[in-house]
Amino acid sequence: MKKLMDMEILENIRIAKDVYRMKLRGEELCFSEMMAGCFLNIKVGTGSELLLRRPISIFDADEKEKTLSIIYKVVGRGTERMSGIKSGDLLNVLGPLGQGFPIQDESGRVLLVGGGVGVPPLYELGKKLKAKGMEVTTVLGFRDEESIFLREDFERLGPLYIATEDGSYGTEGYVTDAIREMDPSFDTLYACGPKAMLRTLDERYAQIKKGFLSFEERMACGIGACYGCMTETKAGLKRVCKDGPVFRLGEMKYDSVL
Repeated sequence: MKKLMDMEILENIRIAKDVYRMKLRGEELCFSEMMAGCFLNIKVGTGSELLLRRPISIFDADEKEKTLSIIYKVVGRGTERMSGIKSGDLLNVLGPLGQGFPIQDESGRVLLVGGGVGVPPLYELGKKLKAKGMEVTTVLGFRDEESIFLREDFERLGPLYIATEDGSYGTEGYVTDAIREMDPSFDTLYACGPKAMLRTLDERYAQIKKGFLSFEERMACGIGACYGCMTETKAGLKRVCKDGPVFRLGEMKYDSVL
C-alpha cells in the first residue's frame, strides 16, 4: 500500500556532475510493493514553481534497515532545492508508486540499457536478476566522463559497457552505438532513459526479443487521478504514473509520446 510519510534524510551527497544520491529512512515503507522501477513522488517546497511533487525512481532499497536511496540530477528549482537538504532533515514523500519491472524467471541472459537519469532504477533490478542466477550485461550512456556515476556498482553485476556523447570515456556516441559495437547475446531487454533511446531500442528489438521499457514523464498527482501523464499505447490510452512507468517492448505508440 502506498504511503504518504515524512522520511529522515541520512545522506545527500554529490556523486557526479549535477548528480546527487540521497539516502532516506522510513519505518512506514511498504517494501513488499517496491518493485525495481517504482518511484517516489517527493514534495520539495511551496510556491507556484515548487507546488507539484517530483517523481524520482528508487535506486536501492534495504528492507532490514528500512532505508532506500534515490539518485537525481539538478535540472531546475525543485531538484536544486533538494540538493541543499541536509542529513537529519525530513522529506515528505508518497510511495512506492507505479508498476515496476517484472522479473522473467526464464530469462537466462539479460541486457540492461540506461541513459542519464534513467540509469538508477536499473541497479536494483540488476541485483534482483543476478540473485536469481541470471547473466547480467549492462550498457550505460552519459553526456561525458564527468557525468558518469554508478560504474563500480554495475561492474559488480557483470560486464559493463559505457558510451559518452563526446567520446571522453568508452564508446563515442550513444548506448545504441555501444550495443552495435559489442553485439551482445541476450534473452530479455530492460531499459530506462530518454524517449529517443527507448524508441530506437523498441524499433530494433520488439519483433525479436522480450523486454520492458521504463518511461520518464512529467507528472502531477503520481497516482493516476489527474490523468496528466496520459500516453497512447497500441492498447489505448494509459497513465504513465499508474499503468507504467514500465511498459512492454513493442507496446508504445511513439508518435503519440510527447
